[in-house]
Amino acid sequence: MKRLLTIIITATLLLGAGSCKKFLSVAPPDRMSDASFWKTKGDVESAIANAYGFLFDILTNGPYVPGNGDIRAGEFDGQGFDVFNAVAQQDLTNNARLSPYNMKALSDWYPFFQSIASCNISLDRIPKVEALSAKEQKQYMAELRFLRAFTYFYISRIYGDVPLYKEAYDQRPLPRTPMIEVLEFCRQELDAIREDLPWQYDEPTKWGVRAAKGAVYALIANLNMWMAGFDKSNQREYWKNAADAIRDLKNSGRFELLPLEDFRRMFKGRTRESLFEFSVNTNYGTTTRYVSIGQWTLHSPLVVNYATSDCFFIADYVKKLYPVDKADKRRDLWFYLPYASNTQSMFVKYSNVVNMITTASWLLDDDLIMFRYGGELLTGAEAMAYLGNEDEARELLNLVRLRAGAEPFHGTGDALKDFIFLERQRELIGEGVRWYDLIRTGRIMDPAQVKSFMTQDQFNRGAWTWPIDAKARNFNPNITLNTYWTR
Repeated sequence: MKRLLTIIITATLLLGAGSCKKFLSVAPPDRMSDASFWKTKGDVESAIANAYGFLFDILTNGPYVPGNGDIRAGEFDGQGFDVFNAVAQQDLTNNARLSPYNMKALSDWYPFFQSIASCNISLDRIPKVEALSAKEQKQYMAELRFLRAFTYFYISRIYGDVPLYKEAYDQRPLPRTPMIEVLEFCRQELDAIREDLPWQYDEPTKWGVRAAKGAVYALIANLNMWMAGFDKSNQREYWKNAADAIRDLKNSGRFELLPLEDFRRMFKGRTRESLFEFSVNTNYGTTTRYVSIGQWTLHSPLVVNYATSDCFFIADYVKKLYPVDKADKRRDLWFYLPYASNTQSMFVKYSNVVNMITTASWLLDDDLIMFRYGGELLTGAEAMAYLGNEDEARELLNLVRLRAGAEPFHGTGDALKDFIFLERQRELIGEGVRWYDLIRTGRIMDPAQVKSFMTQDQFNRGAWTWPIDAKARNFNPNITLNTYWTR
């Protein structure tokens, strides 16, 4: 991402000094002082771009999306690539097995706190920039509060409890805050800014890649659904919040489901289906190459010479989602030989690829989608089904199925809830949500639902989290590691 200003967390200084007091210290690399920066709207735009850029760099340099989103559930075959087997077998502390594709990067949560620190500093400085109008200041502050909340939501699903830093230049070695408290902070932040952004920007170049009200409401819904899985005494409140958010999203009239035949345009991004995504554009130097792979492990560029694939979803799982005798455009458009269950089976959902000549120069040109309208209609359908609003739940569910050319569903009760869960897997396959859906719904403990299931005891001891690298304690001695992984 091209950025006029890049605020870098001084990790080398931290490692050299080993000081917890500098756990989150931040300094501009060009040593610009506050006297020469934070003066103009351009300065603020640079800081905002930097905040987005931190997250982009993190998510495109590590296997966060499929590694802990799809592959870990186990319905995936990596053939001779043992790293995929290691993740599916929950062998997550074996760095030798996890080294390929930078999978071991998932244990390092520190980059996410760089992103949070960047947001905190900008939130502190922007109100002092006199060049901004009141409206501009409010919008910039809302974007940053959204990005901070999104980051906390994202890492809470990976690690569970995390330290909660809310103030600029906070150098205290804070212990981990209980996950529900962190997410409640995020919920309050989102409630405070929900009216400070437009539903969507007038300029199509900003659709999805700059936080707008559509992104805020999508995050509100997802955050509440995650909290409902862990704070069961308040589930109905969370479900209602999620249902209300998606209902408002739909009623805004600003978003639409693209024809499924346009799926390449959908995943290239910046469409009426876009809610929140990170732009990947080879023309501007933002891409991920095959050699580093990162989160793009499931993408079609792993197709070798257009004939074989290094990895694929196993046939039994694909048949469960897309039965052979049932019509579904997603199966037909997003897979080649979906039931082959060998290296001829290719996952081609993400097909915006350029320069696919040699393995060293394959460039991937799909945006990194976090939230899109099709998926969020199903989030709302799930919340409404749990609230007993079954007619409305089926309406949202069948909008997505109609787009896919699949027959409508008319069931009720538990059958409806189960069907919506599977519909999310059908619609969002490869988008990094399956593991999190299994965790928050408790289905991770049902061997009939997932190959890499766990027991209730394992779940209670935190087996659903990812291990945290012990070096986190070098920076902050008050940090405790995820105990399941330190036995």
